[in-house]
Amino acid sequence: MKIQLVSRVALAPAIMIATFLAPSAQAGLFNTVRFTPAGQFQLGIEPELQLSDGSGVGANVRYNQGLSELNNVNLLIGTGGGSRGFRFGGNFTFDFFPDIAGQPGIGLAVQGIYYRIGVAGISSVGQLDLSAIPYIHKTIALQGKDEIEPYFAIPFGAAFSGGQYTGTTTLVVGTMFKNVDRIRYNLELGIGLSSSPTYVSGGVIFAL
Repeated sequence: MKIQLVSRVALAPAIMIATFLAPSAQAGLFNTVRFTPAGQFQLGIEPELQLSDGSGVGANVRYNQGLSELNNVNLLIGTGGGSRGFRFGGNFTFDFFPDIAGQPGIGLAVQGIYYRIGVAGISSVGQLDLSAIPYIHKTIALQGKDEIEPYFAIPFGAAFSGGQYTGTTTLVVGTMFKNVDRIRYNLELGIGLSSSPTYVSGGVIFAL
């Protein structure tokens, strides 16, 4: 019994270090940048592929609710393989400059997501990511009712786990496509710049 106790105590620093070094699992922006009018909502399904820090696949279900002429709220829940496990959370957007003729949409989202992160030798650890997400996007009309909406963002913040935290930064580029009323498709690339993974995500968005 004493030997087992000593072994666990000896492992404690290693567990703390592994927890501290666990990669941030920044979820994609998906439809965060697309403003939903007050009283309307969108549902989305977002598959994702993590390309670094322990590759794996995952999927999120998204809910976006329009609150006012300035604000939306976005909720998500999902799971995945590799280092990315169960996650839930959301963000709150401030659409300071609307996407209208002659100007792009510019805004800011504040986000919090809780993850279960797989770490070698440990089943999983909890991690809370808090971030600010400045973004810019622009809807471009094509033939008929077709549209594309490219966007660019730089989420930055901190990941908290095991009493430690680390700064995170990601570069995100993506676009949404529409060729059917009330349905949009998304494709996104996130490039990890600091303590965050590189990923590819996509999916479909239903405006209801």
